[in-house]
Amino acid sequence: MQPARHPDSCLTRWRRACGVALIALGSLALTACGEEESPPGGSAQQSAGSGTEVAADARNAADAGASQEAAAGLKHPSEYLRVTSYPGGLTGADLEPWTEGAPEVEQIEVPSSADGSAQKALYYDSGSEQEKPLLLVLHSWSTNYLQNIDIPIAQFAVANDWVFMHPDFRGQNDGRPESTGSKLAISDMEDALDYAREHANIDESRIYLLGYSGGAMNALHLASRHPDVFAGVSIWVPVYDLVSWHAWNEAQQAKYAGEIAEACGGAPEEGSEAYDACVERSPRTYVPDAAGKLRILIAHGIGDQTVPPDQALHVFNDLAEEEDRIPQEQIDQVLETREIPPALSERSTHDRYQFPRFAEADADILLHLQSGPAELVLFDGEHDMLYRPGLDWLAEQHR
Repeated sequence: MQPARHPDSCLTRWRRACGVALIALGSLALTACGEEESPPGGSAQQSAGSGTEVAADARNAADAGASQEAAAGLKHPSEYLRVTSYPGGLTGADLEPWTEGAPEVEQIEVPSSADGSAQKALYYDSGSEQEKPLLLVLHSWSTNYLQNIDIPIAQFAVANDWVFMHPDFRGQNDGRPESTGSKLAISDMEDALDYAREHANIDESRIYLLGYSGGAMNALHLASRHPDVFAGVSIWVPVYDLVSWHAWNEAQQAKYAGEIAEACGGAPEEGSEAYDACVERSPRTYVPDAAGKLRILIAHGIGDQTVPPDQALHVFNDLAEEEDRIPQEQIDQVLETREIPPALSERSTHDRYQFPRFAEADADILLHLQSGPAELVLFDGEHDMLYRPGLDWLAEQHR
């Protein structure tokens, strides 16, 4: 079953905001909400539809309303809004902060189906009888399963009785060939997913995946291979193409260029074996096959100097319908100026589909685009993930 899609029309967005009860009011109610869908002189019936269309609209609005109600009732126990504000930094990886901040989470070992090794993970299941959402969270590039910035996500899972899984999948991407999008790492992620589904009472319509930076890269690997499993995928500042990211880091004289080269067997010069290895380890090779199937939120800070925002724009393009894709010249403009070109800004829908949690974290949305089940957000920020918007968005998704 494919993930539920969010229709793009103003009418649908109005219904989600204003609720099922206003449907029958037609164009008068639409005007009151600041939108007008029917042409001048159009009737309420024309605006809201008729017969079976009205019934279908009511059902869709009811489903959307139920999702929003579920998200509105979520508990966010952590005071932190951004991963960059969490103590210990992005690479902090130690068990003690987990023991203090999320004592309910346990350290486990998941047997590898690929080589039989024991892969460590952090795991939480309350053991309650009802079916629960599963939240699979993937650590970022330079650390491992003990990455402390994910503690607030674990606290969220505990507070809302979600199952939480935080696997190691061969640890940090430090140049070892067995990491960095390897077959072993992808197999480990699949094993962690299977472990949670086998050991907890999971609501199969609410399996979620979340990743930041290098974790977003691996989330794209996993989701593109199993698009029918996940109700929602939330990725932040994703690494998408190792070849172009290597070139970016080489120009910046950043350490990641060397780590990519070590993992791939050399600098990825076109025509080389290292180039082919980097292509094979890049989600960009696989994601286009999942176009139209992944319910995904792609979020990127426009000022990111670690993973440039063109990586996220290419993720969106490879999942979007052809007519919704962003022209390359506009992608180049975003990368060069770190601003939204006027022609692209005109397409943005964030003025009528608000994500209030972004403003709460002082990270205003600059661009929102949607094509089928794929959504893109560029926000006023850098190499960051915002805890609450990503979790709230996931909670609204159902298969």
